[in-house]
Amino acid sequence: MGKAYKFEFGQEVKPKAIEDKVHLAIRSAEHAFGKPRVRLSVRYGVKKNKAIIHVWNEIGEYIVRVFVGFMSEEVGENGFKFEPVETKL
Repeated sequence: MGKAYKFEFGQEVKPKAIEDKVHLAIRSAEHAFGKPRVRLSVRYGVKKNKAIIHVWNEIGEYIVRVFVGFMSEEVGENGFKFEPVETKL
C-alpha cells in the first residue's frame, strides 16, 4: 500500500509550470539518492491545474517536500492546496 499526494492549484497555474517543478524535485532527489532508487520511489501525473504524486518510501516523501517548496516559491503558500490519500498502487 502506498501513499499519494493530491495537489490543486489556481486556474492561472499552467500544467507545464507544475510539471517543470515536479521534474526539478525529481532531479534533486536523483542527485541525493541516485537515479535508479528514485525511479523505484515515485510516480506522478499532471492534468490541467491538478497533480498527483504517488510515493512508496522516504525518497518519494523527499520529492513531495521539495515540490511543495518549489511551488510555494512559485505561487505562494496559499496558491495551492494538497492532501495525502491512501492508494493501492
